[in-house]
Amino acid sequence: MPTNLLLSISVKYWQDFQDTLAKVMDANIYIFDAKGGSFSRFSRPVELCQELNKEGKICNEKCICFYKSVLGSLEDKGMFTCPYGVRLYMYRLGTYAQNMGFLVITPTRIRTQVGSEEENTFITKAHSIYQTINEVLKAILENNLLGLRRLELNSIYEISRLLASTVELDKVLDLITNSLIIIYKVDLCFVGLRENDKIRIAQAKGEYGHLLIGKEWPMVQPLIEQVFSKVEPSSLSIEKLMTLPGFTSLEIAPGKEIMIYPLWTALGAVGLLGIVLPVFMDDNGSRNLQIYVNFAAVALANAKLILRLEREAETDFMTGFFNKRSLRNILVAELEKTVRYGIPLSVIFMDIDDFKTYNDTFGHMAGDIVLQKTAEIIKNSIRTVDIASRYGGEEFVIILPGTKGEGAIAVAERIRRSIELYPFPHRQVTASLGITSAKNSDSVDSLLGRADRSLYQAKRQGKNCFYLDLS
Repeated sequence: MPTNLLLSISVKYWQDFQDTLAKVMDANIYIFDAKGGSFSRFSRPVELCQELNKEGKICNEKCICFYKSVLGSLEDKGMFTCPYGVRLYMYRLGTYAQNMGFLVITPTRIRTQVGSEEENTFITKAHSIYQTINEVLKAILENNLLGLRRLELNSIYEISRLLASTVELDKVLDLITNSLIIIYKVDLCFVGLRENDKIRIAQAKGEYGHLLIGKEWPMVQPLIEQVFSKVEPSSLSIEKLMTLPGFTSLEIAPGKEIMIYPLWTALGAVGLLGIVLPVFMDDNGSRNLQIYVNFAAVALANAKLILRLEREAETDFMTGFFNKRSLRNILVAELEKTVRYGIPLSVIFMDIDDFKTYNDTFGHMAGDIVLQKTAEIIKNSIRTVDIASRYGGEEFVIILPGTKGEGAIAVAERIRRSIELYPFPHRQVTASLGITSAKNSDSVDSLLGRADRSLYQAKRQGKNCFYLDLS
C-alpha cells in the first residue's frame, strides 16, 4: 500500500469529500501524510487556527513542532491539547503494519470548559469520522492496487451510516455526490430531485457538473419516462441524453454511457442519480453501487420529508409568507445585525381596512382571495432581501433589512397604492400601514409594539394611509 497519499488521490476531490464530511459532522478535519507533511487543509473555520496558520495549512512554527512531536509517537489514537489550548483527537490512518497518514479532528467551537457528556459525544463523533475516512482511504488505495471490492463495500457501509443519520438536504446531497467522486472516481455524477411533475437537478459534481445544476426535466419526457419505467438503472448514451436540457453544454466523449438510477423508496420515486464511470464495472461492483444508491434514496426521502415539515411549520398556508413564529425568530437575528454591525432596519405593520365587513358581506371565500391577492401585491412591491409575513388575520408585517425610515416610506406607499388600485372582486380594498425603524435598545416586542401603534395612528387618521413613528 502506498505511504504517500498524494500519489494516489486527487487532493481537490479529497478536500471536497473531507469538507462534506466535516459539514455533516460539524467538526474540523485535518490530515497529515505518513511523513508528517500536510495533506489537506482545515475543513471548517477554527478562528484561532486560521489566524495562526494562514490559508488553512499548518505553518506556524510552534504548531509544526507540536505536531511533529505528537505524530512521531502516536501508535493508534490519542487526545491532546495544542500549545494554544485547542483540544485535538488524533488517529493513525491505515493498518498496524502500514501507516497511510494521520487524522486530526477538533470541535469547530473552542470552549475552555466542556462537560463529560459533551466530550463523550464528540469522541463518538470523532471515532465515526475516523472509521469512515480510514475505510474510504483503504478502499481507494487497495482498489488501485488489487481491485478489492470488499474494502469498497466497507467504505460504502460507513458512508451509508452517516447518510442515515443526516436529515439536512444540502448535506445529504453533498455527501452522496462527493462520496461517489472519491470512491469510484466518476467523471460526473448528479442528483435530480422530483418536484411534482418534473425532475430538478439539485446537485452535480465532476467536470462541467455545474452546468447541470438547476436544470429541469419533465417526468413525461420520453427518456425520463424510460428511467422510471423500471427499478433497475438505465445505461444511456450521451447522444440520447443530449435531448435533455443541460447536456448539450457538457463535453463528454461521444459513445460514453451514463448510468441513470431511479431513486425509489416506499413513498414512491424521490428522484434520480446519474453517474459517468471511467471504467467498466463488474457484477460485484454493480451490486455494491446499487446498495449505496438504495441508501442514498432513503436518505434523500427522509431529508425531503423533514425539509417539507420544517417549511410547513414556519409558513402561512394561505399566503405562503412566513408565519408569526418565524417572524419573531427572523427579527431576533436582524436586530442582532443592527446592534452588532450598525445595519439599519425598518418594519412595516399593515392591516387591510374593514376586512371583517368584507368577509361578513361577501363570504370567507371572497375574503381568502383578498388575502392572497394582497400577499401577491406585497411580494411584488418588496426586494428579494425583504421579508414578508402574515402576523394573523388580515395583518401583515414586512421586515426591511438595510432600510432607513425614508426607504420604508417609499415601500409602504408603493404597497398602499397598489392595493388601492387593484380590482378586487365586489368593491375597492384599502390598507393602513405603520412604519418604524429599529433602535439599538429594541427587543422584538418593543419594535413590533411601536410599528403596531403607528398602524393604529394611521387608522385614526382616516385609513388608507401610512404613519411613520418618529420617537
